[in-house]
Amino acid sequence: MNTPRAVVRIEGRGPVGMALALFLSRHGFGPGSIAIDPIPVALPAWLASRSIALSLGSWQLLSRVAALPPAAPILRVEASLRGHAGRTRLQATDLHAPALGHVLRYGPLHRALADALAARPGLTRTGGIAGAEAALTVAADGDPGAASKVHDFEQTALLTEVVAGRDGHGTAFERFTDEGPLALLPLPQPRRHALVWCARPAESERRAALAAAQFETELRAAFGGTLGALRLDGDRVLAPLQRKVRNPGSEPRRIAIGNAAQALHPVAGQGLNLGLRDAFELAVRLGELRATDRPLDEAAAAFARARRADRAITIAITDALAQAFTYPAIARLESLMLGVLDLAAPARNRFAASLMFGLRSG
Repeated sequence: MNTPRAVVRIEGRGPVGMALALFLSRHGFGPGSIAIDPIPVALPAWLASRSIALSLGSWQLLSRVAALPPAAPILRVEASLRGHAGRTRLQATDLHAPALGHVLRYGPLHRALADALAARPGLTRTGGIAGAEAALTVAADGDPGAASKVHDFEQTALLTEVVAGRDGHGTAFERFTDEGPLALLPLPQPRRHALVWCARPAESERRAALAAAQFETELRAAFGGTLGALRLDGDRVLAPLQRKVRNPGSEPRRIAIGNAAQALHPVAGQGLNLGLRDAFELAVRLGELRATDRPLDEAAAAFARARRADRAITIAITDALAQAFTYPAIARLESLMLGVLDLAAPARNRFAASLMFGLRSG
């Protein structure tokens, strides 16, 4: 029978927190040993409709513990620099993979994970257990905190959905502009795409206030004609962009994962995927400790060491993609680099694999 000291207390009600609870259940934590914050039945409309991209690795991890909703597979990624010839394509077929990832909306994913939790017997969902009573408290959602290391990209992301005149056939487009990255991601509905358009805050605010026809004209000019006409079909939401990384803590009975540990620029869609790898790796280590009847707070130092490389590499890639292409003086060099990467299949495929799976144990 589990004692209170065997309880893992999860602070958070989002995908990373719910995934951690499900992973823990899969790794030997039975009834009464997991406490998680109450899961909301309804989400705000802006949050439920938000599009998210799960890497293939994240899709595979979550598929082990939940019945995932319909999603649009990303079969290829086309990255290009606006106004220059260089570009590269990452293709699932080159890696003998069914897809590079999947795009879906936050609401259906949240419901799928909540349903999976509801089917697990004995989970404490009231948050009734105090952190002081738990062997370990995991902060899984929210902000890294006031003491975190902050980098302001001086960009704001404009988020919305558009309907394209032509089918993209499973392609995710990433256009690097001198303002910041512009991405169009396929959604489950035909010819529908999620738009993430990053620019200076004042420019994003101006575009958010444009009439639909004028917005569509500017978007077509920035993205090009690959998908034909682009019709705005959704509310425009603005999200200021910063990278925040929590400073290492000294509390062995408290661990931060996901957005509570690091909040990233959305350029490569790696924030949630990194958080899910955090959750999986932590569950593996806690399962090993529990199986050998060792204190769960032994996990903190080992977990920090195990996650250091994956976190550092993912943050570095995200920062580089968010900023490097905004410097006009080196645009020609970057255009050449994209072209070389397109020709150098081993390097291109290693890069794609790093985005698909990161660094994790299984």
